[in-house]
Amino acid sequence: MRAGAEDVLLVISISPYARHSLELAQLAREKNMGVVAITDSEVSPLIGIADEAILCATESPTFFHTLSPALAVSEVLCGLLANRDRAAALEALQKADQHLQGLNTYAGAIPKRQ
Repeated sequence: MRAGAEDVLLVISISPYARHSLELAQLAREKNMGVVAITDSEVSPLIGIADEAILCATESPTFFHTLSPALAVSEVLCGLLANRDRAAALEALQKADQHLQGLNTYAGAIPKRQ
């Protein structure tokens, strides 16, 4: 699978921003791809890379930051995009799935609990 100028990268990163996510976003920018970022702050390093940014709160009453708002936004964006051309979306998902299977990404068998 090769991405090009007709593609858009959706990247999610919150503090303490993952270096690989930032590098991937910068690489997409260098390939003239669109970059849409979902992040937690106006001072996120993704703001300077992305064409568009969606800010999501990460505060939580627990000790940990929450990713739920960012994941919900990404799911809505992907659903809206897929709905624009359902047949093409299905074909793209099938190709991505085949690619990931070829990389041995998925577990072949889930061991039974003993």
